[in-house]
Amino acid sequence: MNQIKIGSRVRLTEDVEMFDLTYKKGHEFTVYGSSYRGWDLKDDFGNVMNECLFIHNRLELIWGESI
Repeated sequence: MNQIKIGSRVRLTEDVEMFDLTYKKGHEFTVYGSSYRGWDLKDDFGNVMNECLFIHNRLELIWGESI
């Protein structure tokens, strides 16, 4: 079974509001860091969401393994 790791590509399964931005369902991120507080995510536009444990149930793995 694949797991989300550094280097994985993930997609939101529902809208998420953070830092006055709304990321819509389907928005994609690359995981660039991880800690006990959750994954650190960066999208293709340079936006970041760090320590995303609070949205772990709103992410699905698209592809990837650790790099």
